[in-house]
Amino acid sequence: RSKATVSVLYCAHTLPTHSFKKMTGATGDARDLTPDEKTFVLGMQAAVEAKTGSSYATSFEPVSVKTQTVAGTNYFVKVRVGDDAFIHVRIYKPLPGTDPSVAGVLTGKTDADSLDYFDAN
Repeated sequence: RSKATVSVLYCAHTLPTHSFKKMTGATGDARDLTPDEKTFVLGMQAAVEAKTGSSYATSFEPVSVKTQTVAGTNYFVKVRVGDDAFIHVRIYKPLPGTDPSVAGVLTGKTDADSLDYFDAN
């Protein structure tokens, strides 16, 4: 082997393993929605109602969001649907050219429930 090859192999071998961890696919922290995100989620209300079989005509207020970058974006949204009634909604927004879809809804949530990743349902 040439000295250059040995040096490259040695350098790669001595790097800490945590430098190779990839964060793609992890959710960020819960945060307030941007105005565009709020409009997007409000536009998905009918699909959420179809998924749950419930009407949220009196209250459907997105209050926080976490996002996950995949082949598109998963939005995990805490939505107020009553005085102390919340749902957590998972909306998948694919890359341009395909419509977004409600991938899952968790009902029976409260304001105290943390917004966490959940599988499609």
